[in-house]
Amino acid sequence: MKVLLWKIGALGDVVMTTPLVRQLRRQLPGAQIDYLVGRSFRAVLEGNPHLDRVIDFDDGILFGAHAARLRDIRAKLRGYDVIYVLDKHWIFTWLAWLAGAPRRIGYRRRAIEGWPNTASVPFGALRTDVDYYLDLLEAAGLPVDRADRRLELPPAVPYAVPGPYVVAINAGGNNPGETSDVRQLPRPLFEGLVAHLASRRQVVFLGSRSERAYYEPFAAYGAINLCGTTSLPQSWGVLAQAEAVYTTDTGLMHMAAAVNANVLGIFGPTHPLRKCPPGARWVWKAEPMHDPDYERFGRVPKGEFFERMTLEDILRHSTV
Repeated sequence: MKVLLWKIGALGDVVMTTPLVRQLRRQLPGAQIDYLVGRSFRAVLEGNPHLDRVIDFDDGILFGAHAARLRDIRAKLRGYDVIYVLDKHWIFTWLAWLAGAPRRIGYRRRAIEGWPNTASVPFGALRTDVDYYLDLLEAAGLPVDRADRRLELPPAVPYAVPGPYVVAINAGGNNPGETSDVRQLPRPLFEGLVAHLASRRQVVFLGSRSERAYYEPFAAYGAINLCGTTSLPQSWGVLAQAEAVYTTDTGLMHMAAAVNANVLGIFGPTHPLRKCPPGARWVWKAEPMHDPDYERFGRVPKGEFFERMTLEDILRHSTV
C-alpha cells in the first residue's frame, strides 16, 4: 500500500502532525508512507523515522495562486492508494481527487470542501489541532491512541550558548499567506518580560534574519540575539537546552514543545485549546475577542488582543 500525507505548511502546523505520522506507521508497518510538504517547511520532517520519503513542492504555486502550475502538484499526488489531506481549503481536496487516489481522507468545513473526499472529518468545533489530525486515522478505520501526542523533530544540532539561559520569542503571523503582527506582544509588555527574565537569567532571542532588527533594542538587557544566525536544527539545540521558553503563537513555540518540557505559550487572537502544543503551559486574556474564523478560514482579525494582559499575568505562569 502507498500512502501519502499532504500538507503545505507552516513549520509549527507540520510539527503538530507528527503524532499522526507516528501512529499511522504503527498501524501500517509495511506500507510506503510518504509526506508531500511545501518546500519552505520540509526541514521539520527530514529524517523522520516513520516516513519513507519526504517530497516537497513549490509552495508558492498555491500561496501565489499560480493556477497554471497546479499540474506540477497533481503529478506528485499521483500513484497513491490513500491520500491524507491535512489542509482544509477546497483546493487541496479537489487536487487529491483529480490525482485519482482511490481513497482521500480529509476535512469538511463546508460542503464544497468535503465533497471530493471518500471520508471526511467535520472541522470547526474547538479542539486541539493534534486531535483533529488523529481524527483522520479514525476516519480511515484505524485505531487511535489519544494519549500518544508527543511532537517530534529531526535530531537537533548543538549550539553553544552561555547558561543558564531562557529563550524569549515575540513573533507569529508572518507566514506565507499571512503577514500580520496580531499574535505579537506589544513592545512595552515584551520589554517588561525581557527585563524581568534578564534580572534572573541570560536571555536569548531566536528567529529569522528578518526578525533580528526587532530584538536589537533589547541588547541593553544583555540579551543574546541569535536571530538569523542559527539553522533550524541549531535552533532546536538552543531550545532544548533552555531552562524555559517564553513564546507567542509561532512556529518556534511548537518546535520548542517538541524538545523542551518548560514552554509557556502567550496567546492573543488564537485559542490555546486549539493551538497550544501538547505539554506546554499557556496564558490567555483575549477570550472575549476571540474570532474562530481566524483558525478555521485564516481570516486575520482586527483588534488589540493583548490589551487585557499584564506582566503579572505572564509571571503567574513563570518558573523563572
